Amino acid sequence: MYQISVSFKSFKPFLWHDYCNRSLAWAAGFEIQNGFANVLEVSDFVGAETESKFYTKPLREQVCDYLKKEIGSRRIRPGDFINLRQLSTELGISITPLRDALLQLECEGMVNILPRRGIMIREFTLKDIENYYDMLGVLESYALESAIFNLNKEHCKIMRRINEEILDCAYTNQFDNGRSLNKTFHTIYLSLSENAYIQTLWSNTWSRLFYCPTNIVHSTEWEIICCKQHEGLIEAIEEKDLSKAVHFIKDEHWSFKKQKKYILKYYDFGTSEDENSD
Repeated sequence: MYQISVSFKSFKPFLWHDYCNRSLAWAAGFEIQNGFANVLEVSDFVGAETESKFYTKPLREQVCDYLKKEIGSRRIRPGDFINLRQLSTELGISITPLRDALLQLECEGMVNILPRRGIMIREFTLKDIENYYDMLGVLESYALESAIFNLNKEHCKIMRRINEEILDCAYTNQFDNGRSLNKTFHTIYLSLSENAYIQTLWSNTWSRLFYCPTNIVHSTEWEIICCKQHEGLIEAIEEKDLSKAVHFIKDEHWSFKKQKKYILKYYDFGTSEDENSD
């Protein structure tokens, strides 16, 4: 068992699970030093999804991250075809890791590989977002069934502190930092689920929401609402009330119907009469 030495002065040491490893610890906001897993300062959480203190990402994953950012920045648009040889030359890498990365992106629903035609960036629709929200709600609800009993007061303190930082980011228009912190918030309890594969499925689905070929319009109001939902979830975890926790996750936080008006603005789909109808 790893002993946790919490960096926030008000926190007391607590124990981390046997299966905690370096990559998982970093994802959840911990670093292992000399056999001890220490909670990183909240400032260290920012950028955790793209940086690691413990290992260098495989080339395939680096290419995936690059392509996701190109799609998210709309430098590569839906309907565009990717020329493997041209991109290989531009990046200075062989075709093999590039092909592997594109196969992964196909699994994540970001590209279509068309026989004898090539690799095309697929459209990103409102129905996609609805499906992703449903999937994230189901995955997190399932994860909480076991994770809620592994989460203790110290985890809740960390989650509450991260939630406060997300709110600060919203008020200061640091939305990219807030997004990284948001992912860390969710990863803490996902990493404590007894089903280790859930975190991979969740991460792939979550990234699809934010690396998308649409114009992103940030909303402080929406961030505030999400932080209130986070707080409701933390309270449910503290009470060990699984049904209440699942309610905040599935029926509030990842409810497409309840979040739809913010989703329409965030992804700049417009607010036509058809889109606003339930």
